[in-house]
Amino acid sequence: MAQVEEQNNKGFRLLPAPSKYENGVVKFGDREIKIGGPLPKLAPNEKLIRVTQSLCPACYRLLPATIFEKDEKMYIRKICPEHGEFEDLYYGDVGMYYKFDYWEYEGKGPKVPYVDLKSPCPFNCGLCPMHHQHSALVNLVITNRCDLSCWYCFFFAEKAGYVFEPTLEQIRFMVQQLKRQDITLVIQVTGGEPTLREDLVEIVRLLREEGVKHIQLNTWGGTFAKLYMEDPDKAIKYAVALREAGVNTVYMSFDGTTRKTNPKNHWEIPYTLEVFRRAGMTSVVLVPTVIKTVNDHDLGNIVKFAARNIDVVRSVNFQPVSLTGMMKRNMRAKFRITIPEVLKNIEEQTDGEIT
Repeated sequence: MAQVEEQNNKGFRLLPAPSKYENGVVKFGDREIKIGGPLPKLAPNEKLIRVTQSLCPACYRLLPATIFEKDEKMYIRKICPEHGEFEDLYYGDVGMYYKFDYWEYEGKGPKVPYVDLKSPCPFNCGLCPMHHQHSALVNLVITNRCDLSCWYCFFFAEKAGYVFEPTLEQIRFMVQQLKRQDITLVIQVTGGEPTLREDLVEIVRLLREEGVKHIQLNTWGGTFAKLYMEDPDKAIKYAVALREAGVNTVYMSFDGTTRKTNPKNHWEIPYTLEVFRRAGMTSVVLVPTVIKTVNDHDLGNIVKFAARNIDVVRSVNFQPVSLTGMMKRNMRAKFRITIPEVLKNIEEQTDGEIT
């Protein structure tokens, strides 16, 4: 891999990046991923910020990419020799980008790399010796099964073509390997939909036994609502069991306050929150996936909804949608939204109460 310079407020550092002069392949069993492509050129009205690396969304070829400033916004551009040029909005406000970049902080890196550096990022994941950051909140995937099929989700067994569900012994081994990093153990139990596992309470108890300080459950909440409609006491008992086993926070999907903005769990949310309220689960984080033209006009209402349920809702974590895979440029432009636009919408839709 070639060495390229990346500029930030701390100066320059060398990063491995693919070069048009170093075409090659990375092998995964019988599959080969190509490496390298032309470095995209900039127009006179475009200012280069840095060179990085990216993937072709069609064939996953590892490509050099440029991040550049244009019209007070940041864009990323890459060119695949087979599938052409791709350009996307990278950050919606130049000033905010530089403001955030000033506070960029690199962690201490992994204490114990798990894999040797045999191929370029992201095909050598690990953790490998190239990582600059240590693990902060660790996602523990206990299943890729889900009882929903959200069109924007990138993690779904139906798309993967197989079911992934580690055993209790495998989960314990994962946590024990994590402990080698000598970090504060903070884990989010995720999926798929974790509540589809009948041994979820046992898994949470196992994590607590292994010394995990904070356990966060990622869910869309449907299991709790369904149980409540069948038998309220059973639903409350289940939530209490999770809380007593060690769940500190429920990280719950909530895309909006109407049927249109939140078809996922609009009808279930009142029942789910009632279960948590009666079970003493008072640390719920609402997690909207923000998609332009779909629910970006409803962000202020989400904040107000959270405030009305402040007895159980601790915060709202807005997540701009991650558009993955092959999608036409006009569709990417239609749906893509970045952090600056989200912040602006929240401020405007709360009449400046959140600023």
